[in-house]
Amino acid sequence: MNHRSTPAVGAALGLTLLLAGCSSDPGEPGPTTTTDRPHGYVEGAREAGEPQLRLLAVSPDGRTTIHDLLTDESSELQDVDAPEHAATDGRFLVTSDDERTTITDGGAWTVDHGDHTHYYAADPRVVGHVGRGGAIAVHSSETTTTLTWPDHGEAVALDREALGQGEVTEVLRVEASVLLPFGDRFVAGADGAVTVLDRGGRAVGEPVACPEPAGGIVTRAGAVIGCSDGAVVVDEDGATTVPLPEGSAGRPTSFAARAGRPTVAGVAGDGGAWLLDAREHSWRYVPSERPFRAVVAVDDPEGHVVAVDDTGRVVVVATADPTSPDGRTATTRPLVTANGPALLQVDAQRAYAADPTAGVVHEIDFGDDARVARTIELGRPVAALAEVGR
Repeated sequence: MNHRSTPAVGAALGLTLLLAGCSSDPGEPGPTTTTDRPHGYVEGAREAGEPQLRLLAVSPDGRTTIHDLLTDESSELQDVDAPEHAATDGRFLVTSDDERTTITDGGAWTVDHGDHTHYYAADPRVVGHVGRGGAIAVHSSETTTTLTWPDHGEAVALDREALGQGEVTEVLRVEASVLLPFGDRFVAGADGAVTVLDRGGRAVGEPVACPEPAGGIVTRAGAVIGCSDGAVVVDEDGATTVPLPEGSAGRPTSFAARAGRPTVAGVAGDGGAWLLDAREHSWRYVPSERPFRAVVAVDDPEGHVVAVDDTGRVVVVATADPTSPDGRTATTRPLVTANGPALLQVDAQRAYAADPTAGVVHEIDFGDDARVARTIELGRPVAALAEVGR
């Protein structure tokens, strides 16, 4: 793997240390003094007892709206470049055109420490830019945020604490089509292989074959990178190749899941979805009546999978339903413009599907037969959507 690196800023704690170092009540508010900072303190942020959920939406001409899902109130942020591509990590929304990428901080995020969780809120703002455009992916750990431009085979790692303070600080740049932060290292997909890198971009151990790496996601059980014949899962025990069943539907080229869960979903070619359990290293195919344009695994006790199909309907499949081998399916009426982008976000209780043309976001109760719980009027078309605070 070819790489260009700069010295890392700060030291990242490993996953085990992150878990062991947290024991206080996540609901405890902390003082703002620098001499008596409680566990979980984040400069400039307020700690809350529940997720501070917000929708961050950008119009085709770059006007940016943030909508508080708890108070049902909207406000405007600084305009950004007209977005052609977008991605989110649950706090930051990154949008890009052909020339550069813009990073917007939604000002709400969750830190999951395994045995307890912290919920934070801060003022949303446009953080800054990175001088590379095109299709974009973003992934974050507690210390690091990675941006990848797969069409260019280039990726950077940024200091996430600095991003939270309004600064874009690059700590690593590599040639890769996928780059994921994982503990105190990185997992990269490039040149037909998956390689674990240290903080300086140097390979750790031997690469694992992964033809045509595309699509990545960090889960509770490990980092996942998709391959033309399946996926590679990297966890604390090493890298495991998980091949797709022979003669199966098309490979997924991206993955989406509810934050902090081990099962992820990807569109399966022209029909249905693939579910990959990163802990059990197994695939499951979920058939569909119509092709899916976007799909997310909720990974709750009912095994909910939420998708948008090619007619613009939101489709909910309860894959754990014992009455049906393929799961129980519920659908909405068409809610999303059939030929527009499929903007879908999912948390533990609701799904949010935007109609880009109408400028509305539909809140779906996927646990109640895909009921439309409310419709949020944004007042302008939508080109990019992120639910932050998850």
